[in-house]
Amino acid sequence: MEANQVRYSAHLKLFLGISLAACFLATTAQGNSLFTGTFQLPNEVHWGNAVLGPGAYSLTLDQPARAVPIIVIRDVATGKVVARTIASGLDYHTDRGDSKLLISVRGNQRAVYSVRLGGIGEVFQLAHPFGAGKRGAQEARRAEAIPVEVAKK
Repeated sequence: MEANQVRYSAHLKLFLGISLAACFLATTAQGNSLFTGTFQLPNEVHWGNAVLGPGAYSLTLDQPARAVPIIVIRDVATGKVVARTIASGLDYHTDRGDSKLLISVRGNQRAVYSVRLGGIGEVFQLAHPFGAGKRGAQEARRAEAIPVEVAKK
């Protein structure tokens, strides 16, 4: 009986140690948020494979430990992550301009092709959100800008 208690105690200590280490690693893996803001979409917009309906969203540019920055989009009403994109085409500079999403329009379809964050620069760019083709120059003229409000700390 005493041997079972010693074995149970050893297993419990091992389990608690592993659980504590996992919690520590999960916390440190989150990294730092380089930018947090919100935006309002009046229309449905495609963001990569995700489709964002009209409504309020939050945008966070996260820098996980030793990894590429990630753009995370959450529905403000539910807090649910609706899109996650690697921050590609990083162009860090001290642009003090306004933060905004640039959206390409083709017919009644809209797609994000650029994210520009004041103080950071352009953190995401997709050359042809609807695919390359003859209409590229025409699509470039049909664009919308959605302001991104910087979250107050």
